[in-house]
Amino acid sequence: MYQTPAKHPLSAELPALDDATYAAMWALFCHIGKYWQNMPDPEPFRSQLYSFMLNRINLRPVYRDYYLFAAATLRGLIEQHGEEGAYAFLFTDADANKAPPETALAVTRQKVANEFMALQLSLGGFKAFGAINYCGFIGGANIPGQAAPYRTMEADHEG
Repeated sequence: MYQTPAKHPLSAELPALDDATYAAMWALFCHIGKYWQNMPDPEPFRSQLYSFMLNRINLRPVYRDYYLFAAATLRGLIEQHGEEGAYAFLFTDADANKAPPETALAVTRQKVANEFMALQLSLGGFKAFGAINYCGFIGGANIPGQAAPYRTMEADHEG
């Protein structure tokens, strides 16, 4: 809060992202919650996504290109698989997570979608899985004899 904001020297020279790219990134963020059924109303987090993206671009200007590239890749996936199928393919294709990313799909998954997934979880998506502790959300300590503040394997197999 009292620290000088970090900004890459090239960031100031970059043109702003267009509305279509922001819309494509917002659609991706919304589909993350829809696919995993862990965030029924993402609308309150729209400004956090916008800030997250601006921060990424300010720190590493290449992220502007990642977002533009991801928007184009998503358009192609939607044309090929339909909207729901495109996001399901992006989220589940095993080759998309092979490092280093060497395809348009892999860049979109690793440099954009995976980071949006982590953001979505940290903004509350984790709660749908029964967790109460995640990235700064503290729901309790691990105290012997008390319920764990997260979902455990034993809890998954009870009942």
